[in-house]
Amino acid sequence: MRFLGLDVGTKRTGMAFADSDDGILFSLETVQHSSQEDLVEQVQSVIAQKQIDEVVLGFPLLLSGKEGSQAKIVLEFQKKLENVGICSSLLDERYTTPKSSEFDKDAASACEIVSIRLQRN
Repeated sequence: MRFLGLDVGTKRTGMAFADSDDGILFSLETVQHSSQEDLVEQVQSVIAQKQIDEVVLGFPLLLSGKEGSQAKIVLEFQKKLENVGICSSLLDERYTTPKSSEFDKDAASACEIVSIRLQRN
């Protein structure tokens, strides 16, 4: 199966690709977007290009486990994906942000999200 992991933000979203058949996992370019609709279009393009089977959205719960404002943004985005026929799953993304500033943190978080999903496959 081919997975697209997303670390959804309000203006930037990290993306990562994984193929469970080959064990391939790598970050894609972090995308800039002006709206969730713009992001949906970019995700549709990646899905077609990479032949994605499943989209995995990082779900940013608060440390307490409750939903905060960013979690609501991700849920809104998930609905927009559903509206265009894209099914997605949520994965708790607490503790997935890398500590080093040497990497694109959005893309690195997306890699961690999709890596966790691969482990559950």
